[in-house]
Amino acid sequence: MKLKKLTFSAFGPYKTQQTINFQKLSNETIFLITGDTGAGKTTIFDAICFALFGEASGQRKDPKTLKSDFLN
Repeated sequence: MKLKKLTFSAFGPYKTQQTINFQKLSNETIFLITGDTGAGKTTIFDAICFALFGEASGQRKDPKTLKSDFLN
């Protein structure tokens, strides 16, 4: 399986809609998701796992904890 595009909103620290186009990396054999602590890297993996399996990766198993705290 190859990820093409991921779009999510109100998920983790991201209030607005976010889209990651993985097709821009289609010619690469490997790439990294990097950033400062708290930048939302794990949230990207949680969004991928939630889209595929209906649950987050790691310790955050309750879907209610995935909703952004920044929503009104």
